[in-house]
Amino acid sequence: MNFSQREQEILKQWDDRKIFKKTLEKDAPKGSFVFFEGPPTANGRPGIHHAESRAFKDSIPRFRTMQGYRVVRKGGWDTHGLPVEIEVEKQLGFTGKAQIEEFGIAKFNELCKQNVWKYKKEWEEFTKRLGFWVDLENAYVTYAPEYIESLWWVIKQVWNKGLLYKDYRVTPHCPRCGTSLSSHELAQGYKDVKDLSVTAKFRIESHGVTESWSNGTSEYILAWTTTPWTLPGNVALAVGKDIDYVKVKQGDEFLWLAKDRLQILTGEYEIIEEVKGEKLVGKKYEPLYPYLRDVIARSEATKQSSEEIVSMGQGLPRNDRDSAFTIVPADFVTTQDGTGVVHTAVMYGVDDFELGNKIGLPKHHVVKLDGTFIEGMDFLSGRFVADEAVAVDIIKDLAHRGLLFSKEKFEHSYPHCWRCKTKLIYYAKDSWYIAMTKLRDELLKQNDNIHWEPEHIKNGRFGEWLREVKDWAFSRERYWGTPLPIWECESCKHQMCVGSFEELQSLRATNGSEAISATEEIASVGKSIPRNDEANFDPHRPYIDEIKIVCEKCSGSAKRVPDVCDVWFDSGAMPFAQWHYPFENKEIVDSGEEYPADYISEAIDQTRGWFYTLLAVATLLGKERPFKNVICLGHVLDAEGKKMSKSLGNIVLPMEAMEKFGADAIRWYMYTINQPGESKRFDEKALSEMVKKNFGILSNVVSFYKMFSTPRLHDSTTLRLHILDRWILARLHKLTKETTSRLENYIITETVRELGDFIDDLSTWYVRRSRDRFKGTNEKDKQSAIATLHECLLTFSKLIAPFAPFLAETVYQDIGGEKESVHLEDWPAFDDSMIDENLLLDMKTVRGIVSRVLERRSEAQIPVRQALGSMKVILPTGELSQEYQDLILDEVNVKKIEVQKGDLSVELDLTLTPELLRDGIAREIIRRVNTLRKEKGLTINNRIELFVSGSDEVFRVVEEHRAELLHGTLSDLIRTKGSSPETSESFLVNDQKVVVGFDVK
Repeated sequence: MNFSQREQEILKQWDDRKIFKKTLEKDAPKGSFVFFEGPPTANGRPGIHHAESRAFKDSIPRFRTMQGYRVVRKGGWDTHGLPVEIEVEKQLGFTGKAQIEEFGIAKFNELCKQNVWKYKKEWEEFTKRLGFWVDLENAYVTYAPEYIESLWWVIKQVWNKGLLYKDYRVTPHCPRCGTSLSSHELAQGYKDVKDLSVTAKFRIESHGVTESWSNGTSEYILAWTTTPWTLPGNVALAVGKDIDYVKVKQGDEFLWLAKDRLQILTGEYEIIEEVKGEKLVGKKYEPLYPYLRDVIARSEATKQSSEEIVSMGQGLPRNDRDSAFTIVPADFVTTQDGTGVVHTAVMYGVDDFELGNKIGLPKHHVVKLDGTFIEGMDFLSGRFVADEAVAVDIIKDLAHRGLLFSKEKFEHSYPHCWRCKTKLIYYAKDSWYIAMTKLRDELLKQNDNIHWEPEHIKNGRFGEWLREVKDWAFSRERYWGTPLPIWECESCKHQMCVGSFEELQSLRATNGSEAISATEEIASVGKSIPRNDEANFDPHRPYIDEIKIVCEKCSGSAKRVPDVCDVWFDSGAMPFAQWHYPFENKEIVDSGEEYPADYISEAIDQTRGWFYTLLAVATLLGKERPFKNVICLGHVLDAEGKKMSKSLGNIVLPMEAMEKFGADAIRWYMYTINQPGESKRFDEKALSEMVKKNFGILSNVVSFYKMFSTPRLHDSTTLRLHILDRWILARLHKLTKETTSRLENYIITETVRELGDFIDDLSTWYVRRSRDRFKGTNEKDKQSAIATLHECLLTFSKLIAPFAPFLAETVYQDIGGEKESVHLEDWPAFDDSMIDENLLLDMKTVRGIVSRVLERRSEAQIPVRQALGSMKVILPTGELSQEYQDLILDEVNVKKIEVQKGDLSVELDLTLTPELLRDGIAREIIRRVNTLRKEKGLTINNRIELFVSGSDEVFRVVEEHRAELLHGTLSDLIRTKGSSPETSESFLVNDQKVVVGFDVK
């Protein structure tokens, strides 16, 4: 079967018959089952990893719908943020924010809005082709005014709780994008890099540490850094008060470093003195560069205010020059690497900044927000700090001036911008934060009530993240995003947070008129509100920036702060904003009808992305956990385990893969290749084998059923007496029971693997062992076999419907399913009385015996087609019913069996008598003739006249096995004389040359 072509036909059926819509409209006696769709961004093409996540997303809603739940499956589009902005910047050839503002924020954001939908059609086609049923006609869009209004409402609740605040601190900053990143964004951009590290020599100014100084000899303290660009911003050197430090003499120099780091010294040296770090505290040293010292001098000379330059702190009895370039104590100093002395640049390190606040170090920038050095810094002026050439030139300069102790390449993990891939810098500046640290206990409490698959994610990757949660760096100095709804008075600096468009209008208008509606008519009201070029109300920049409101404190004019929100907030608030909560649909959220989610699924990187922000927003609002169950997925790699990338040329395009193998194949592969949380190697060879092993075999079983089935042979009430019927039905009901239980516990991989095992059992044991029953003349037994196979295929089509929806539909239709679609069926029930565990265990033993016999045959190089005389089976019970004995004898082609008591084993009589050899010839004749029948396209309805010719021994075979030959080849008679038919072949078996052929009657 061409699975891909068949899937296309089924897609058309689903469309024509509106099957998805009908599944949403069918009776839902069990009520609502809530699924949240993590919104993709349609300005990038879908990849094979999206096929993984969408396959897992689709399976549980399909299952729950068949169980009798109503699963809305509202789609969504994530439309804001840097992914879109960067794409537009590339189109325009821009490299920074200045070009955007010169171009115009309105025009830039309009291009962003258009770019959002660049690949929307591809996403819709991909989603449809994969068979992922999600409502895209009524999808939420994060840039829609009503969505933004809900976001503003959330922010207002956070503001009212005193959890949203502005602070000046060191934050991860992307110099290319010109904005801060949150801790969860930071976690997504780490890369292993090799950077130049430097150990620099800082000359100590005074001789107050000891009395053993030699006149004319320089004394230095060594400090190590992996970011040489921060050295011009150095203001202090930090030591551990209780760490042992030594002064060594090496050549004509004295060097201070931690005693535990003496291994960094090469060549001979002499330890002159040993002291605790506290003895070094307070000593002054000469800065490596004069630039920061000059900045400090200028700022003090002009007495700039703390608003223009952030001061060293309040109440300190010394100025910046007194506090700078001093050895200071710090708790974070260790001797694990470096020199045991930490170079401190308060504006470019989190620990450094906190230390600076604590002891009053000066705070002045030598680097601009775009990551370039300020003017007046000689060879560094205007250069980008993260360029390796800058590090090289700093090293050369230090070496030239005798201040370089050593340099080396240092491999470490360093954060990069998760979207533009630029190296981040840590940079002190103003940003808005949400105090998530105050909610740590509540976050952990809510996580305790979430079921995670894999389970270890709960207290591992996700739990660790929550235990170490940081305050959320919430604001972004960008353009295309949800505007932060905070207005600041231009007179008294009082700040106000606006929680709705109506509130904005009431604060803006002195008479309270023309309030902005929060309904679907939003675009047609509020005439005095700034609008975009299409005359529609637009809450984005720059239009929202034009709105000034009345200060509630001094009645002055308040202007909106220019920041937008972290884009992850958009998606984290979707449980509420997708319904325009609380302005509309409040009841369906508050009642539990559409909140919390019963199920979500995304890749493992979302533990610090969407999974976290969902929980963060819910906790901020005082709501219970936003999702009850989550399947966390591993990343998709290429066949060799490498990350897929355009540069490596190993990208797999999902539409091409589905065209080649079918969507069900991709889905089944993602479910079964390994556990959900593990990385998945996408190997086309393994995928192809999986299709043959599962789908190909199942299709063959369906074809076999169709050959023998007639309407009267579907009766499920037929009495099942044969051991094989009773066994496969026990197997089926147990499979149904276990599949139901596993899916209710969100266990996918084991479920689908077991379904694959059932396909194998159904084909290689039930159908193959029952083949003669289907062809036989015993009508009752034949009816029982066909009815049993029909029941198995019908139930199985329902069981695989959540995972292979196209194949399930094909099987269901081929065997005469009664409803319009298998997906409109109810989930199959199981009958515990049908699950005969003894029978299942006995059959497992029987199959184990068969395997041992076949191994003995293989070792003796005697094919199964060659009959053997006898065998012994030794069992602990010493008993084996005749039904099982008959199965074994028929399967291994042995004439008789003897059962004895003892440890499990088998013995095989390998003696080949003439009678046994003739039996083997007969079986080979049947096999050869049936192969010829298949090649000629004959069916079971085609009868033939069989021709057999050969030696006298071959004629004896015909006489002894005439009935067997006629039945086995569907022949009406056997001819042994005359010329060979046109359809014939000759072969050698058991030293006998045989010619076989046939004429079709």
